Amino acid sequence: MKNSIKSFSKARSRSSKKNKKILSIADKTIIWSEENFKDFKFLFSDSSKLNLEIGFGDGILLFDQSSNNPDESFIGIEVFETGIANTYSKIIKSNLKNLKLIQGDVAQILSKNKSKKIFDLIIILFPDPWPKSKHKKRRLLKSDFFIDLQSLLKKDGKIIIKTDWQDYAEEIIETLNKLEHKYDHICESNDLKEFKTKYEKIALKENRLINKFLIPSIGQSSSK
Repeated sequence: MKNSIKSFSKARSRSSKKNKKILSIADKTIIWSEENFKDFKFLFSDSSKLNLEIGFGDGILLFDQSSNNPDESFIGIEVFETGIANTYSKIIKSNLKNLKLIQGDVAQILSKNKSKKIFDLIIILFPDPWPKSKHKKRRLLKSDFFIDLQSLLKKDGKIIIKTDWQDYAEEIIETLNKLEHKYDHICESNDLKEFKTKYEKIALKENRLINKFLIPSIGQSSSK
């Protein structure tokens, strides 16, 4: 995947000495770096259901899902050290066997991967909206990225995306329509009983609607 434009800001990647120490001695079979990553197939050799969360932030949802679904396998990608270190510490403390982490730029990680049709579910929650017009080119969810994600989905797989930024949601709709990818789109309110991330709670507290997209693998049907 050719993408020299970063979808994240390095200024946000500051990490405490504690986090750096955790990562320096971390089990390399649990945490993979962007440099050492080769292919998703090397992380789990056999899994009935494989899930991927891109940009998992504090890792609360990722850890919750992997803890509550021990028969499924989970992979999380995050560029910032704090989320990686905190989630890794939870994995070790709970002796969790079905969750592995990759630290780095998702665009570079996907460009290294050769496996196709491997994931049942891909989740992207509240990607950086880069709200200023001059920065919108940094947004992660562009046409090429959606094409790459579709290549990773199994026949009955799906992608779930959430954003509280209306302009970003409109751009996603425009992109998916141009690609002729089917999708379901709803605006969620605080009434819905579903796991909510830290950013989702903040958005709802500030009365921002949550745009949720459910995108099936190519060939599946949807209401769109």
